[in-house]
Amino acid sequence: MKFNITRHRKIWLSISGGLVALSLALVGFLGFNLGLDFLGGLRWNIHFETETPVSSEQLIEFFKGQSLLDKEAIVQSSGDNNFLITLEEIEESQFDTLSTTLENTLGKFEVISFRRVSNSIGQHFQNEAFVAIGLALFAIIVFVAIAFRKIPKSVNKWRFGGAAIIALFHDVLVIVGIFAVLGAVADVELDLQFITALLATLGFSVNDTIVILDRVRENLNKQKSKETFEDIVEKSVQQTFRRSINTSLSTLFPLIFLLFFGADSIFYFMLALTIGITVGTYSSIFIAAPLLVSWKNLVDYRKF
Repeated sequence: MKFNITRHRKIWLSISGGLVALSLALVGFLGFNLGLDFLGGLRWNIHFETETPVSSEQLIEFFKGQSLLDKEAIVQSSGDNNFLITLEEIEESQFDTLSTTLENTLGKFEVISFRRVSNSIGQHFQNEAFVAIGLALFAIIVFVAIAFRKIPKSVNKWRFGGAAIIALFHDVLVIVGIFAVLGAVADVELDLQFITALLATLGFSVNDTIVILDRVRENLNKQKSKETFEDIVEKSVQQTFRRSINTSLSTLFPLIFLLFFGADSIFYFMLALTIGITVGTYSSIFIAAPLLVSWKNLVDYRKF
């Protein structure tokens, strides 16, 4: 006997509601640890060639004593005498002076990588990130409404788009809630890679959701006289359940492999994708489709 997912929809919706509320609370309390892409500044990866080890505390004290800087430098150790330093945006001549002073104070060092993002570009990236996510969500609503325009009139076609969008908002909020915690605990930054992971999650999740909702549409057109809308939705979920799980697992396996064995620079990108695919699969099966039933029942109750 198959487990009836739709019948227990109050459980799934309550769990998801709790996760969303917790994520919003965490984001409101902890905020976002925005990275260089959004704040602007300099990202400096250096290796000291001195025999005497250099500590993070020494670097922090050095930068505190520099009158060129208004904001405190962020120093992260990335190995023996290796450091990742984030500074505010300063002029090139000032940076050259700072570099020379650092070498004279703590010893000769090698620049492994250097990146500069102006404050105006960082603000532009923030705006573009919000616009990209907003346009993606709007386009999904319109696409779903058009794709499901031929369903029976007893079911409003806009509810399909609404259910898909609510599921997507759930996915996004859970991910940002987790990364708000990671930002506070492990100093994980939100950058353009994170936005890319969010958009990829939206694409994967809505694809999975549309497969299920499209099966609902097909079954509605073949509805038998004794079948209720809840029966149709449950049948559709059961018919697509194995496909959804298999698709997710085939996507997760390479992501998990890259998560543990890939380069350190893409670790959190892979983590965001892994969380996103997992949460997206859950929301497609346990939120989007059952939500249709709750929505229709609520409207029918009010009409009654």
